[in-house]
This record gives sequence, C-alpha cells and structure tokens, in this order.
Amino acid sequence: MKNKLMVPLVATAIVVVLVFGFLYVWTGTDYYKFSDGASSEQIEALKSNKIDYMIKEDGSLWIRKSDELKVAQCCT
Repeated sequence: MKNKLMVPLVATAIVVVLVFGFLYVWTGTDYYKFSDGASSEQIEALKSNKIDYMIKEDGSLWIRKSDELKVAQCCT
C-alpha cells in the first residue's frame, strides 16, 4: 500500500519541479537592448529603482524584459 502511494507523489513532485524549472529558464533571462552606450546617469537610475540590467562587452545596455514597466516609469 505504501508503494502505491509513493509513485504518484514522486511523479507529481517531478512534474512540479520541471514546470517551475521551465518557467524560470524561459522567463527569467530575457533581455532587450536599451541603448548602445550606458551613461552613469542611466546606471544610477537603474540601480536606485532596483532594475536588473547588464552591460555587454561592446558597451551596450540591456534591460531584463520583466523590468520593462519599471524602466518606462523611471527612465524614459
């Protein structure tokens, strides 16, 4: 009886982990190019509003897509 109960529980746990992993990978790392060069004023505004950004090797500024609304409110 114990084994019959464990199989569905383990299968459910695996499915939940896979779904959350899929959502994290596909929604958490999308960035869009905000500008070709990052000024110090832009960086300070992004930091003060806790907006996730990255500066690539060519100097371009990239913003996480999930922070797009925050950028529109503070930095445009």
